[in-house]
Amino acid sequence: MVINFKNVLKQPVVVISLITGVLLVGAQRLEVLEDVLESAELKAFDLMMQRRAPLSPDPRLLIVEFSADDIKKLNQGSLTGETLDTVLTKLERYQPKVIGLDFFRDRPVEPGHEKLLTHIKNSSRIVTICTVGANNVESVAPPMGVEAQNAGFADIPEDGDTLIRRNLLVVTPYAKSNCKTPASFGFQLALQYLNIQPKFTSGGMQIGKTLFKRLEADSGGYQDIDASGFQILLNYRSQNNVAQHVSISDVLGDRIQPTSVRNRIILIGSTAPSSQDIRNTPYSNGKRDDSGKMPGVTIHAHMVSQILDAASGVRPLFWFLPQWGEILWIWGWTFAGGVLGWRIQHPLRLGLLCAGGLVLLLFSGFVIFSYAGWVPLASPALGFIIATVGVLGYTSFQNKQDKEKIALQIKDQNENISLLQALLREGGNSRTHIRTGLHDSSQVQRLLNKRYQVTELLGSGGFSYTYLAEDTHRPGKPMCVVKHLQPARTDEVFLELSRRLFKTEAEILDILGHHDQIPQLMAYFEESQEFYLVQEYIPGQTLQEEWTPQKLIPEAEVVNSIKDVLWVLKFVHSRGVIHRDIKPSNLIRRKQDRRIILIDFGAVKQIQPQMLVENPTIAVGTAGYAPPEQFMGHPRLNSDIYALGMIAIQALTGIPAKNLERESTTELAWRHLAEQTSQELADILDQMVAFDFQKRYQSVEEVLYSLDNIRFA
Repeated sequence: MVINFKNVLKQPVVVISLITGVLLVGAQRLEVLEDVLESAELKAFDLMMQRRAPLSPDPRLLIVEFSADDIKKLNQGSLTGETLDTVLTKLERYQPKVIGLDFFRDRPVEPGHEKLLTHIKNSSRIVTICTVGANNVESVAPPMGVEAQNAGFADIPEDGDTLIRRNLLVVTPYAKSNCKTPASFGFQLALQYLNIQPKFTSGGMQIGKTLFKRLEADSGGYQDIDASGFQILLNYRSQNNVAQHVSISDVLGDRIQPTSVRNRIILIGSTAPSSQDIRNTPYSNGKRDDSGKMPGVTIHAHMVSQILDAASGVRPLFWFLPQWGEILWIWGWTFAGGVLGWRIQHPLRLGLLCAGGLVLLLFSGFVIFSYAGWVPLASPALGFIIATVGVLGYTSFQNKQDKEKIALQIKDQNENISLLQALLREGGNSRTHIRTGLHDSSQVQRLLNKRYQVTELLGSGGFSYTYLAEDTHRPGKPMCVVKHLQPARTDEVFLELSRRLFKTEAEILDILGHHDQIPQLMAYFEESQEFYLVQEYIPGQTLQEEWTPQKLIPEAEVVNSIKDVLWVLKFVHSRGVIHRDIKPSNLIRRKQDRRIILIDFGAVKQIQPQMLVENPTIAVGTAGYAPPEQFMGHPRLNSDIYALGMIAIQALTGIPAKNLERESTTELAWRHLAEQTSQELADILDQMVAFDFQKRYQSVEEVLYSLDNIRFA
């Protein structure tokens, strides 16, 4: 299905999707919807984090864990100062770059507390922890005598659902805090490892090759978080294996390789459940067990790894769309939903395409997430659904109104036709011949309605003429097509009936002209008791000029062309209208975009679907393209399908439709003339041109479905 976006912009879909997008963006500021949308966005964030490909363990890190087994082996609920001092001594002899001690030591854990303090104060490579505290939570001081540059705060911000998704790098400690360091534990370890100092600018914080940008209160899927301090979104490395692990017992027993320590960042911390430092992460969301939870020391390792990768340009920080970008992103998907609701009316197909659209949205979000981008998903998904339903509802209402309006118009049209026929049968003041003066060269330059300058006679027949004209009232004098209709008689009664019939015909054409592949009605008027329709001029070639006799058209081109026409007929038939004269000369391939335009609705008649007409209409059509029921005065919606099928067979065989023969008067004999045509297409065309309309396709949707299943080599 090809969409002409120039035509889309003229449709209510734009207004409805725009209103939906504006209301949705505004509604995000409402507290109730704000919480709902943020919760959905965070859930999506966690699912994407869980399904993202994990990275290998960071070779720059080593976690020395105090596990449940260590508690049993050492018979220590919390490591004593003496044990920690021994562990530090053993590790330092292998020359690590920096050691992070994720144990609070503001209070002594004997024996060996003073010995441990002395060790820490005398070492330039050990970083300890403290907590700044906030929101009625008491701060925790670093070990006594440790300078601020050798300590980092261990405060980790939690979202409202207690999950840790943010990495707090820098804060300004409040006055009464016992922890005066402005840098986080992980940030201190990373800076000491890199041996650099951050540079603060108006755009953020420069560390190495990368400018770290502050997380805002409404970045990504967040709506209104506490973004105080300098925060970034935490980019986890993997769920289970951020770095190599060794146990305290392994270190004490000298069961570690020197290479696993040398020049690395060592993080020493508890991983035992009894430590109460097991935290919720995106990997634990939606899980009933504790498999996605992580010890605090592991989370600090993720934070350190993220900073190191970002500073060296190896792994990007998470990025977010600016506010205007989010608005365009949300409105873009809202607009897409509106277009879907506008173009697709079939409930099952619409449901499948809606599901496909939402899957595409989620897939796009995941791809962007894989490249460290976090874009909203809940808001555009909601906008997509609302716009689809809204436009579908409006379109259905508009279609119903169009049908009702055309039904009334066609009722008047049929009554007027009957009255005109009766008058013609009675005789009277009728014309005996067609005015030949209009063919004179002097008439070509006529100025119609003081506006339309006739430049060329395109065709004539019966009591009608078709001209090419210039619209002298519009800039550039664009070309238009003028259809000139002459009543067969000039008496007042006949003229009044003709006038009413002409007006009804113009109103029907005005409704049909809403489709991009049907010429728009520009104006209609009466002049000197004769009637004129002014329609859009379509530059291009007719299929009669393009598909000349004896020229065999490739199967793929034929299928694409008839599908293009079927989409137009879908619109026409949805309003209960039968074209009744579909033939190559009434199909123009528009030069601008190669789309096929359906023209010449002068013979359009209206029927109610699935109902027989009590008084058959006058037979209208062209030999070779019109089916038998149409010539009998009983046209049906699938009469147009027959005509289109004949055009396709003519293109494949190179034989004019009127010269094709039927076997036993019903079966069309053509396959031997188009041996390159696939069996699948031949079967479809045979059903399109079935002699009996009951055996024919009953709707264009059925034909489109069959054609969509053809696969070309």
